[in-house]
Amino acid sequence: MSFAEDMTSVKDTHYIYDGSLPGFYCCVYESVYSRSVPAIIESEGDAQPSLMQELYISTDMNKAKRVRASVSAKISARSLDLIETVFLSCLESKELKMLRYLLLGYEKGAIVDKMLGHPDVASLLAAERHLLGESHLLTGFIRFSEYDGVLAAVISPKNFVLPFLRKHFIERYNTESFIIYDKTHKFALLYQQGRSEIFKMDHIRLPEPSKKEQGYRELWKRFYKTIAIQARENPKCRMTHMPKRYWENMTEMAEYL
Repeated sequence: MSFAEDMTSVKDTHYIYDGSLPGFYCCVYESVYSRSVPAIIESEGDAQPSLMQELYISTDMNKAKRVRASVSAKISARSLDLIETVFLSCLESKELKMLRYLLLGYEKGAIVDKMLGHPDVASLLAAERHLLGESHLLTGFIRFSEYDGVLAAVISPKNFVLPFLRKHFIERYNTESFIIYDKTHKFALLYQQGRSEIFKMDHIRLPEPSKKEQGYRELWKRFYKTIAIQARENPKCRMTHMPKRYWENMTEMAEYL
């Protein structure tokens, strides 16, 4: 029986790692070379006490590079893209599910890309769709305000979408300076003078909007209300296309909360 076929045999081991993508690849390395599958994989920031044997997986860039190269070489480039996208998703227990997917891929090869009904594949595909769908919605739901020549916006996404929003907004506002703050994950995307960076930011404190900015906000709210057709108002349909969890950061919708 191959290791991949014996994946259901889980050891009572709790992997703890630093929360980075290279750190996750090191967890894969440990699992493959120890020929064991842990019961839990968690980042050190999220790890909860357990009665299982805890094993801290140190991040070794050489091991991480070997594992990353093996994904495209032994499975497919598509699998590598899927793994690195899902790593940024809000999928519950994503590390363990990603590990099981990779072990299946090492056993089956590129055919795993077509095993859409397999639970270890389907869960990752669903997470990818959720992340990319949320990213697409936010390209239309982000509302910028102007502060002394800098455009600023706050978002509260479930997934870590800033890397997927970067290209869209740089192309749209390539002559501006802007910042998009993700208060869920406490990261910010900053674009200024043709350069962009995503970095950790525990909080953001924006100044009070100027009278000019307040005027623009009122104009936007008035425009939103003016184009509405009251006779065809359908709140349920609106929430289907504009989920309520985004409203707090949308100028025209915050007052409806």
